[in-house]
Amino acid sequence: MVIFRFSIIILLIVFCNSGIMGQKDTLPPPTMMSKNLITLDDYNPDAVYGMSYMKAMEGQGKGTKKTIFNCRGSKFILPTLFIAYGASARFNQLPVRQFDYDIEHEINKHVNHSYEIDDYFEYGLPVVAYGLGFIPGVSKHNFRDRTLVMATSFLFMKGSVELLKATVPVERPHGDERSFPSGHTAVTMMSAHFMYKEYKDCSPWIGIGGYAVATATGVFRMLNDAHWFSDVIMGAGIGMLSTEIGYMMLPVWHSIFGIKDRKECFVAVPTFSTQSIGLGFVYQF
Repeated sequence: MVIFRFSIIILLIVFCNSGIMGQKDTLPPPTMMSKNLITLDDYNPDAVYGMSYMKAMEGQGKGTKKTIFNCRGSKFILPTLFIAYGASARFNQLPVRQFDYDIEHEINKHVNHSYEIDDYFEYGLPVVAYGLGFIPGVSKHNFRDRTLVMATSFLFMKGSVELLKATVPVERPHGDERSFPSGHTAVTMMSAHFMYKEYKDCSPWIGIGGYAVATATGVFRMLNDAHWFSDVIMGAGIGMLSTEIGYMMLPVWHSIFGIKDRKECFVAVPTFSTQSIGLGFVYQF
């Protein structure tokens, strides 16, 4: 009985193998591309899948329908809206300007304290935004390009803010002049937008943290009775627009100064002797 069962198993194995051996040596259509396994298609994909299949794979994603959110000018949508809102408050007493008065009324009714943290944010956030680039592997551009972008953004932002303060006389809620727009908010939002664009490949939370600080700056400026709501919104729009212009001008500076791209190099070399221990740094940019 045992011999009979064993014979049946042998016959089944032979039958299955003969069926498999009779099939053509082809591969089924691929269902997944793996980066971890080395397969035949890594060496000659046309031989395995055929030219038609490879052309279809290459064509995927090229037919994405363009919308207002993925077009080339989409990065200017938000700063343009902010600037348009701030500008409308200067020419429209109702309802935009009335909204400024309503917010100021509510603040005066519930807040009786002055805060100084917005001044620390104004000076601290640009330093953090620029200084993070010295950490190896964090930034998208090298030291030279980061400096060009930051300098261009700051000059455009500062020039725009000072020009508007001088030409558009608006009284602050507490009575002083030069209220429009908020310079504190413009500086911090410029820095926050720089942090997002420069370090988002490392972590998007860096930019999100910067936006949170910039938003808090605008809120504290209103709580301190230093700016209207429209001043803050206008400053935020100028700050974001300044950063976008800074990045747009980068290839222009490369062309003007004849700069050729090259990678930066950071090396830390420890030194030891019988009397001392040291650490040397080499930073090429």
